[in-house]
Amino acid sequence: MMEHEKKVVLFADDEEGFLRTVADGFALHADRVTLLTAANGRIASEILSQRPVDLLVTDLKMPEMDGFALISHLSRVRPGVPVIVMTAFGTPEIEAKLDELGIVQYLEKPMDFPELAEKVFASLEASASGHLSGIALPTVLQMIEIDRKTCTVCVTSRDHIGELSFRGGTLVDAATGSLRGSDAAMEIVCWETPEIDILSGGPQSTRTPTKLLELSVTQVLLEAFRAQDERERDRQRALRRATLPGPGPVPAPKLTPAAGMKAVSMPPSKPRGDSQFPPMAGPKELQKKERIDMSAQEKLKELTSIDGFSGAALYTPQGELLSVLAGEVGNLKEIGVLANNVLMNAQKASLEMGTGRGQQVHIEAESSNILVRCLNEGTDPLRSQPNKAHIHMVVVLKSDAAIGMAKLRVNSVIQKLAEDFRM
Repeated sequence: MMEHEKKVVLFADDEEGFLRTVADGFALHADRVTLLTAANGRIASEILSQRPVDLLVTDLKMPEMDGFALISHLSRVRPGVPVIVMTAFGTPEIEAKLDELGIVQYLEKPMDFPELAEKVFASLEASASGHLSGIALPTVLQMIEIDRKTCTVCVTSRDHIGELSFRGGTLVDAATGSLRGSDAAMEIVCWETPEIDILSGGPQSTRTPTKLLELSVTQVLLEAFRAQDERERDRQRALRRATLPGPGPVPAPKLTPAAGMKAVSMPPSKPRGDSQFPPMAGPKELQKKERIDMSAQEKLKELTSIDGFSGAALYTPQGELLSVLAGEVGNLKEIGVLANNVLMNAQKASLEMGTGRGQQVHIEAESSNILVRCLNEGTDPLRSQPNKAHIHMVVVLKSDAAIGMAKLRVNSVIQKLAEDFRM
């Protein structure tokens, strides 16, 4: 970083000793960084209102004004400024996801200065290269969940106004216009350039409280972005059909599902980092995806011979639906998203226990058994890698199903599916 590119970094933390350590450490880099410090969010907000900064590094728990309120203020007075959050509640999975999105980064306390300085300089370089953006609503919601905060997030975007209510970090209600609950939450998180206000306490409106939402913040975000991607694909397909000369394309041949089963092909969400499919650039890519989906459907049908089989679905590691074979289960897609989340948590726990990455989870419920199987030919537990298959299979069985035989069949089928998703 050359002298004329000297950057301004603001640190907000109520630990006086920590701020002294930071000031002493960055004194050695005075030719690269101008350091500003604030003992709480209120002081930091006053600094942000008076002068521009290139990076904000803030703790979440501070007196007078906490980190959440400070980030809310930053989004209004200095939109686009990148943020590093210091917290005792961060996880490797959350940090990896946020790094992938390029929105915000976490540092777990306690930390040493070399680690902190490396993260600060990396963030400044990324921001200068256009790879890091300011705080975003999804990031704020994930931080509230991690920090187990009770508050109401008021969101304004153009002519839209919405509220997201949290209790102890759990998203309990959402409302915008005539929408309530999960539908409202998925609508709000997709708004462009929102203004964010974080208010302490429960809902600010006088509406009647509803039951707790059944989806976590991560699940709301995944479902919202998946639906948004589907709408965009439908728009692109309609545009292509409108511009194609002559008669429309010949429809793909339909496969006849096994007796009592209904085959449903679900296109994956638009890639965000590790999708199994490349972006659809034209008819050839669409035909390739359809061939892969048809091949996967044929292999999934082998599961119908399992005693008590009720449905199966394939997902990417991030929960994006690839294909589903629905039988007697009406809400298979919803079950699949939640079961996939259970598998991810189990894999994290098995890694922390030092037993290796978990491959399969068996959920025994009152009315059914659910098997969730991971096939990962790569080394990264969170992302797919080139030429390495990485898929999750969810299979729903009746409670009296032959579980032992089912596990053997699931292992066999998922190995066959690997060839379809190895790209």
